[in-house]
Amino acid sequence: MELIPALLIGVGLLIIYFAVMKDGDKKVAFRLEQNLVIGLILVVIGGYILFSHLSSALLTKKFIGLILTVFGFFMVFKYPYCQQYNSGLEVTGIVFGVIILVVGLVLLIF
Repeated sequence: MELIPALLIGVGLLIIYFAVMKDGDKKVAFRLEQNLVIGLILVVIGGYILFSHLSSALLTKKFIGLILTVFGFFMVFKYPYCQQYNSGLEVTGIVFGVIILVVGLVLLIF
């Protein structure tokens, strides 16, 4: 049953992407606004159908998992290359990043 809202969201984002990537002139500007509105409506309807049966506690858990995953990914892969900001903390940042990344993935997936 999650296939229909996922298709609505995907088609809406695809319409928005193609509408934004077009160069604007007088005729395309009207179609641009129309396509953006249609794409946003499809995304909102698909998101409502997809997330209406989920509890707010589960959504909060998944959102926190997403934030922790992104922060852990930054700490593991991007933080060690900021040599001017951190002096000698590369290994510590990677260790904390791996721990945060694993916790975030567990919250996001399960």
